[in-house]
Amino acid sequence: MIKNPIVVSLGDPSGIGPEVFLKAIFETQLKDYLDLINIVSSKKVIEKISRELQYNEIDSLNIINIDLGSDFILGKPNKKNASYVIECLNKAAEFAYKEKISLVTGPINKKIVSSQIANFSGHTEFLREKFGSEDVLMLLANNSLKIGVATTHVALKEVPQMITKELIIRKCRLLNQGLKNIYELDSPKIAILGLNPHAGEEGSYGKEEIESIKPAITDLKSEGLDVIGPISADTAFINRDFDAYLSMYHDQALPVLKTLDFHHSVNITLGLPFNRVSVDHGTAEDIAPKFIADYTSMLEAIKLAGNGNIT
Repeated sequence: MIKNPIVVSLGDPSGIGPEVFLKAIFETQLKDYLDLINIVSSKKVIEKISRELQYNEIDSLNIINIDLGSDFILGKPNKKNASYVIECLNKAAEFAYKEKISLVTGPINKKIVSSQIANFSGHTEFLREKFGSEDVLMLLANNSLKIGVATTHVALKEVPQMITKELIIRKCRLLNQGLKNIYELDSPKIAILGLNPHAGEEGSYGKEEIESIKPAITDLKSEGLDVIGPISADTAFINRDFDAYLSMYHDQALPVLKTLDFHHSVNITLGLPFNRVSVDHGTAEDIAPKFIADYTSMLEAIKLAGNGNIT
């Protein structure tokens, strides 16, 4: 199922991250590829969840042990484990960078991590800052749709001032190259969405399309990129005739992607010095004690990270 080594950070121990990882391993043929999978986690976390799931093969797992800050209770995130979550992510990312392998990340509780890192907004921004990447792009993907997000975890009211010609050009270049590397597309066809209703209707509902998005598209075409837009978001996804889309903000993209195929969706970070793929769901503390979480997104993330060239 995978051909290249990976390293996995399981996320918050109180959520479903450890559960979906272990299910993805032991409920599928991934259990035949354990020599390629490195796990950064507390052994206590792995042992406890494995007992609950009745998996007995954990001695064969390659675990890079990190000590918990405090004991954990499923469904009840603990600020005392914030430093543990951060250390696991740091260790896994550094391992990926040093060994030139892919990183898979499980879900984290941003509020818990923010108790240790001020203004923490997510893996994407954290890893960009940690490794000094000039720019990164969040690419959400499943079998039905691939969408890059020009702006990530910011308040909606801040988005319009962030939409500049330069931003669109940078993000679309990353998306174009990522599609070539991951999906082996020679000349990806990319649709760029407008920001405003009906893509602004020639300035009737905002000037961002005229002042920023259209000039960016003109420059991108002059570079040889196959781009079209700005397209009105309300009809852009009806026929899905494009290899990928570039959306302007988080909730312009994710509701469509997740509605089409939530469980098979993954989150890819383009622009880092190594490959990073994540599940496209949160910690789901409400169901963590029930052990009913679907592991499909974790499985898809591992398969993509272990087989593709994502940078």
